[in-house]
Amino acid sequence: MAQPAPSSPFAYTYTYEYDVFLSFRGEDTRTDFTGNLYSALSQRGVLTFIDDDGLQKGEEITPSLFHAIQKSRMAIIVFSKNYASSSFCLNELVQILECYTKQKMWIWPVFYDVDPSEVRHQTGSYGEAFAKHERGRFKDDKVKLQKWRLALNQAAVLFGSHFKHGGEYEHEFIRKIIEVISRKLNRPLLYIANYPVGLEARVEDVHSLIGSKFNDKVNMLGIHGIGGIGKSTIARAVYNLLAYQFEGSCFLANVREQSTRHGLEQIQEKILSELVGERNLSIIIITTRDKHLLDFHGVKKIYEVNNFSDNEAFELFRWNALKNNEVDPSYMEMMKRAIHFARGLPLALEAIGSNLFGKTLDEWESALEACERIPNRDVQQILKVSYDGLEENEKEIFLT
Repeated sequence: MAQPAPSSPFAYTYTYEYDVFLSFRGEDTRTDFTGNLYSALSQRGVLTFIDDDGLQKGEEITPSLFHAIQKSRMAIIVFSKNYASSSFCLNELVQILECYTKQKMWIWPVFYDVDPSEVRHQTGSYGEAFAKHERGRFKDDKVKLQKWRLALNQAAVLFGSHFKHGGEYEHEFIRKIIEVISRKLNRPLLYIANYPVGLEARVEDVHSLIGSKFNDKVNMLGIHGIGGIGKSTIARAVYNLLAYQFEGSCFLANVREQSTRHGLEQIQEKILSELVGERNLSIIIITTRDKHLLDFHGVKKIYEVNNFSDNEAFELFRWNALKNNEVDPSYMEMMKRAIHFARGLPLALEAIGSNLFGKTLDEWESALEACERIPNRDVQQILKVSYDGLEENEKEIFLT
């Protein structure tokens, strides 16, 4: 893994306007390196934001520029000798690092004729720039100075590119960056859900459990829970979150474990065959209803998916059944009954809610009575009844 990606609403389903945001000191590199990099990115079809429209007004980030940062999938930061002398660049960097933390923005630092240690520890030209900031108008703003230092340190420890004049041709250096960016962008997002409820916290839990340090061995993590609890949804979201950090990745659905003795070996073999020729395979995430299978094969990192809370269940059901935030009081009692049948299972909440969408109160009553007649309130049978009540096009959407 090149770097840990630390939320805007669900970064793994986030909608972007730009592929790349370029952060740079205009006086240093606009007309040469950064200009050439922007041209090369554009020629490759990478939608890149570069501030050529005068958005840098004053020293604070304008709303338009902040919007461009937020709506960019990744940022390339060109650390040149005078980058830190610009308070605007430093404020921009702070915003980029906030997006890195909150919405999983991917960052690629470029150290342009500057040693990464100078950026990390604010020495050399970066130390001189901070000395001027501390003597000048920011001498009493210790909080801002500390934010700048922290942002530089955080960005400089990320994996990136280092260019030294005389070390290689600049066009070859740019070509290598373009290849990296192109590979990262060539990771189509897996479908998650039209309305993901409670997903962000669960994905964060799994991400924390995975950690950020890996060795050359295969690291395995298990996600287990009962059917319909959302295991695959969480796995797809984690995949979207992490896949671009690896040279190769794949997502295999419905791989059946034929036995506890050989199940995981078969899964590993299939995954390895999918990634033949790729390097640095680091993580395999397995979803299963059978925790014993994970224990049997020594999977140490295990995440158990719990049922939805009452609030989460209400929100997901309300969206599927009503498609809005307003609830007619006459439907409230029916909603409580339906949510009770679903037993906190996301799949059941979606199926029952989708079946009831657009129907009258009497039709809700009839559908819920059908659920009540199912022996022992078996959730799988309730799912089947709800699914059978959908239109054909709705069934197709539900199964995606």
